[in-house]
Amino acid sequence: MNEVKKIAYKKLIHQAFLDLKNSGTYDKVTFDRNLRIAHAFHNLAEFIVVDFVGFNEDEFWASVGALASQFDLHHYRKIFDEAVMDPLHSSSSSTVKGSGSMSTD
Repeated sequence: MNEVKKIAYKKLIHQAFLDLKNSGTYDKVTFDRNLRIAHAFHNLAEFIVVDFVGFNEDEFWASVGALASQFDLHHYRKIFDEAVMDPLHSSSSSTVKGSGSMSTD
C-alpha cells in the first residue's frame, strides 16, 4: 500500500473516533450506531500499528459500506477519497516514502 493511502486511512480512523466522541445523546439508536462504527474500525487501528500488513481493503470497505447504508454515514468514503486526492500528500509522499520523517499527527 502506498504512503498516501496509509495517511488517508489514518485520517479516516481519526474521523471515526471523532464521530464516537461527538455522538451526542446516549440513547439506543446512538449506542447501536457507535457500536457499529467501533466494529467497522477496530481492526483498522491494529493494521495501522503493523503498517497495514495483511490489511484487506475490500473487506474493510464492505464493512464501512454496510455502516454507511444503515446509518447514513457516507462521509467516510468521501474523507478517504479526498485524502488520497490531496495534492499536498501525493506529491510529498514520493519524496519522504520510506524515510520515516513524515508526521501524521
